[in-house]
Amino acid sequence: MNRKRSWLLLPTFFICLSSFSAGCNLDPNKRKLDFLARGDHAFEQNKFAEAVIDYGRALQIDPRWAKPHYKLAQCYLKERVWSGAYQELLRAVQLQPADWAAQLDLGNLFLRGGKGQEAKDRALLILKNNANDAAAEMLLSKADAILGNSRESLEEAQEAVRMAPDRAEVFLNLGLIQARYGASDEAEKSLLKVKSLDPNSDGPSMSLATFYEQQQRWPEAEEQLQTAIQVEPKDPLPRAALAALYSSEGKHELAESVLTEAKLQLSSNPNAYRLLGDYYLSQGDTSRALAEFASLTQEHPKDLNVRKSYVQLLILTGQIPEASNQTDVILQNSPQDAEALIFRGEILLRQKNIAEALSVLQQAVKDAPDYPRSHYQLGLALEANGNESQALDQWKKAVQLRPTLAEAWIALGSAAIRRGDWQGLETDGNELQKIAPRAPEGYLFHATARFNQGDADSADTDLNRLVQIAPQSPLGYAKLGQLRAAQKRWKESEDFYKAALKRAPDFLDAIQGLVQLDLDQGQPDRALQFIQAQIGRNPNSAALYLLQGKAFLNEQKLADAEKSFSRSTELDQQNVAAFASLGQVQLALGMPGYAVSSYKHAIAVAPNNAPLYTALGLAYEAQGNWQKAQTTYQKGLAILPDNAVAANNLAYLMLEHDGSVNVALTLAQTARKGLPDLPNSADTLGWAYYHNGAFSVAAPLFEDAVKKAPGNLAYRYHLGLAYRKLNAAIQARTQFDKIIKMNPTSPLAEQARQALKEISSH
Repeated sequence: MNRKRSWLLLPTFFICLSSFSAGCNLDPNKRKLDFLARGDHAFEQNKFAEAVIDYGRALQIDPRWAKPHYKLAQCYLKERVWSGAYQELLRAVQLQPADWAAQLDLGNLFLRGGKGQEAKDRALLILKNNANDAAAEMLLSKADAILGNSRESLEEAQEAVRMAPDRAEVFLNLGLIQARYGASDEAEKSLLKVKSLDPNSDGPSMSLATFYEQQQRWPEAEEQLQTAIQVEPKDPLPRAALAALYSSEGKHELAESVLTEAKLQLSSNPNAYRLLGDYYLSQGDTSRALAEFASLTQEHPKDLNVRKSYVQLLILTGQIPEASNQTDVILQNSPQDAEALIFRGEILLRQKNIAEALSVLQQAVKDAPDYPRSHYQLGLALEANGNESQALDQWKKAVQLRPTLAEAWIALGSAAIRRGDWQGLETDGNELQKIAPRAPEGYLFHATARFNQGDADSADTDLNRLVQIAPQSPLGYAKLGQLRAAQKRWKESEDFYKAALKRAPDFLDAIQGLVQLDLDQGQPDRALQFIQAQIGRNPNSAALYLLQGKAFLNEQKLADAEKSFSRSTELDQQNVAAFASLGQVQLALGMPGYAVSSYKHAIAVAPNNAPLYTALGLAYEAQGNWQKAQTTYQKGLAILPDNAVAANNLAYLMLEHDGSVNVALTLAQTARKGLPDLPNSADTLGWAYYHNGAFSVAAPLFEDAVKKAPGNLAYRYHLGLAYRKLNAAIQARTQFDKIIKMNPTSPLAEQARQALKEISSH
């Protein structure tokens, strides 16, 4: 029995041992330390993706542990995932404010984003607690340089040298600051000192090369870069800099040779093997860049950054199905990848799937609220959905997060043009000129803003600068032609437009400009002959037929205009302007049924274009279908509540067909606010007040309408009714008599006679 009991006890003993062992493994403190150690080991081996996973597991156990947040930030910094680095550094310093290394990295990240004041604040915080921290002093000098505080910046750089006279980086910082402010001899001495202190690094030679390049001392710059490559043969940066130097000298074959060699010799380094593709991109050679990144995606299928570049190029070149396939691959590997979600949203926008694009991009913003491009793309989706005010908020957030995001500034500038906000446009143009001095939009925006504020000379300067930057581009010449036309300097305008066409024979802005010149000078036949000649050169251009239709419409040749617009829609079924113009001329020709069809097609292409619903409502009214007109106006107002024309027309329909007089009054007030000088809006608002019993308020509005449009019988009839309600019989009789005299056989004349009888009977 004793032996039996002992055997029976054995399983229990093993269970206890097993439980004890599991308990050790489940100790959360030990597990999180193990994950941290594993992450550190991966980081030391440059396996940053693996390190991210291990640090993330440590944070799953203890999300308020500052150290893994900081370590994660280091991984993201190495991989240049700036938004991730920012989030983790911010979390690290929130949890441990005295982590000065994290504070310093956060300050340098602010500096990288152009946020000088934020960087300065971090530097001052560190120095307040560590007065001799040379790295913080350097950060302070760089921040002041960005803020334009030249004297302070130089003094702080010199102070950093005093703090750490044996460190190369302080002399490097001093040299760069000296070069920035034109002290070239002192800068060269400082940079040579860097090289003496750190002879085994490629950094000093790189800095000297940059300095020599800025002074156009090309052979010396090349010598330093060749030295840097010899010192650090596995570092791709000196090779990239040497290729850039050759490119700036016009030695493109040498540049390609350097980058091809880097790709072969450093085939396992992502920063090296993608250099050639990035070079093609920098040169604007999209086709070769696309081919290069397609090849790299095959050679390095696990490199998501290469695949992302490939997706961007596919979207840029309109290869949307393949871009969608490649984005799916990224999301399969990383479902929450913010950049991939942005690609997905952009692709959906290109496919006109606005609702789904909004959903995807809102998720991207939620997942990565500090990622600027997610806000930029969400702004585009909101704009496509008709929510321009919300779009503006997103673009402003994008440039707040990344002041150098040119696309967002361009979006803000385009919106400012639509609003006629010339001061805002001037600001947008100035910012673009700073961050992208070779981008045409900065000069175009500034020129447009200054011209509309009465400063044609500044506009002229901007556009001439654009021509200097891109002398072979037609854009600057065409815009100068536009400016000269606005100044009525016809001959100069024509010369500029012709200069644009000399560089690009099919440049539509210049063609349109020459046509408008002829029309403005009373030469419609010449304009039409010119368009016909262009169509002869390019018979399948929907844009040219649209232009021809507008020229015919300008001359009231409605049948010819209808033919041209029809041909434009045949050539381009997505051309909203062509369908809208076709509907307009069909309505003018008394063909409301055809107009309805044209406007419906335009709406199918652009379902969030509020003015199209207004036009369709007018077509329904012309058909006598007030019910559909009313519904259509309501749809347009749901997209754009301030659409004054739709509000005016809907209010009038409601008043005429027993709708809510209170709602009609609100709509009429909206219409009057948007169209303060239009007699129609005065009449509609007066009619709304009349139906609400406010006759004394209605009468002045009717008087204003009659004054501006004395031949309109309806306005006079409404005014007569208001006078009658106010017991002003003489004034009422005057209006009714005029209606009868002006058009004795009209339906309103008959109603006026009836009203006169009622006045006489009282």
